[in-house]
Amino acid sequence: MKFENLDIEIKEVQDIQLEILVEFDRICRKHNINYQLFAGTLLGCIRHKGFIPWDDDIDISLMREDYNRFVEICKIELDSKFFMQTYDTDKNYFKQSGKLRKNDTICLQDTYKEFDMHHGISISLMPLDNIKPGTLSGFFHRKFFQFLFFSLIKLDGSRSFKRCIGRKSYLERALRINLFFMSKLISKSWTDKFQTRVAGMFNNKETKYVTHLTNGASKKRYRAYMIKKDDFNKRIEGEFEEMYFPIPHNYDQVLSNLYGEYMKLPPGDQQKPHHGVIEINLDTKKN
Repeated sequence: MKFENLDIEIKEVQDIQLEILVEFDRICRKHNINYQLFAGTLLGCIRHKGFIPWDDDIDISLMREDYNRFVEICKIELDSKFFMQTYDTDKNYFKQSGKLRKNDTICLQDTYKEFDMHHGISISLMPLDNIKPGTLSGFFHRKFFQFLFFSLIKLDGSRSFKRCIGRKSYLERALRINLFFMSKLISKSWTDKFQTRVAGMFNNKETKYVTHLTNGASKKRYRAYMIKKDDFNKRIEGEFEEMYFPIPHNYDQVLSNLYGEYMKLPPGDQQKPHHGVIEINLDTKKN
């Protein structure tokens, strides 16, 4: 199976992503950092014992504290073939959650083509933050973070002038150009750190649940990714591409919450990559 409009087999990219995962796992096991296969990667582990054949990403989840520890350890431990991308290590990086990328490769997504940043083949590292569902403070936390997320994603997405003037409608171009000039007054470094602080508002308190906030906090997402903290700490080994990596002991509950009847394959027209990749280079040194 190939990427649409590209003469590259998905398997070729998956092989490099697996190489990155092995390096990530090596560091985590050496330094006792707990993590789990997450989202579509967990689904692939259970349903396919490896990648979903058309998946073009690997997703990992860690508690926020372990995520921060991993980022710090990478400064001295990470093999030079790889790059730990966060908003601190790559000033134009567009997300709150980090990516571990392989140097000298390219996997360019259409959505982010105007961003001058590292676009190497990657795996995604998703920090989990403490939440308080069913409480008034938890309700306002989710609402405020969701408002902040959508406000800042518009602002940060407008920091590229080329991206702003490329909008199709006049009104959208006008709005984006105004946001571009506004972005000159509000530094990305400040908004990144503020958003992280809001996401982790309860991280210094004891809570029963955690969830993945860094890609948004709509009620549906908030609930779909919500797990008990105690369950996260109960891991088993799951087979993935003839290797073994940590997965949740209650993977059936986790996957059912995310996908419903997860063992059922989607319709054929949905069996394709979904990240909008427009350019791939497996080794830029050879070109």
